[in-house]
Amino acid sequence: MNSSALAEMLRHEWGIESFASVNIRSLVYNNIRNLTVLWFPMKNNISGCCAKTKDDKVIFINSNNTIGRQNFTLAHELYHLLYEDAPDYIGCGVNSNNQSEKNADDFASTFLMPDSALFWFKNKNQIEDWTLEDVIKCEQYYQISRLTMIIRLKNLNWISQNQFDEFSHDVIREADRLGYDTSLYRSSPDNQKYSSIGELIRLTQKAYDDKKITGGKRREILLNSFRNDVLYEGANDLE
Repeated sequence: MNSSALAEMLRHEWGIESFASVNIRSLVYNNIRNLTVLWFPMKNNISGCCAKTKDDKVIFINSNNTIGRQNFTLAHELYHLLYEDAPDYIGCGVNSNNQSEKNADDFASTFLMPDSALFWFKNKNQIEDWTLEDVIKCEQYYQISRLTMIIRLKNLNWISQNQFDEFSHDVIREADRLGYDTSLYRSSPDNQKYSSIGELIRLTQKAYDDKKITGGKRREILLNSFRNDVLYEGANDLE
């Protein structure tokens, strides 16, 4: 089964309608056991990486990338973790071209926005010739990057090379001009550069509640997992 078909199948298994947009962070949190995802700044040539053992899975995302790119990277790393008998650690560069990376890219693109979703969006909005406004509206709905969006349109022969080049420029300015939230096209804000979700945080809190670890150990783990918000939750109530 090719990677795009696997993405369609996973959407079905997770109860996602074929045309629906997804909250990728919420989905992985609720559907994959023993997974922890951490966001933090990395070098520009690294979009993310993942690691797994028999019992645990970890995904690392470069928070310096745009939110749209981060969503794509999270879906990309899912392919490596769920469908490859891969080494314990995989680092994914921005411009990697081996077959494994291409498969993961196809999986991510389809998982976030299947062809059926694109056809649905096109028909619903009565699009004959894609304009920049159509592109922005669609990528906002599916929370994907501009590059992912126009690559898909180009692959379907719905836009020309000239349109591809035109739509690649002034991404933030044009979205702002049309009144859209531009956070999709920006990196994580400073107060969210370091964050995490998943099993490690749940297990840490449970172990502390069950008195299996001390408050000091809980503090150490949460700080190392960038979860100061959990650590200091309720602190204001003490003032």
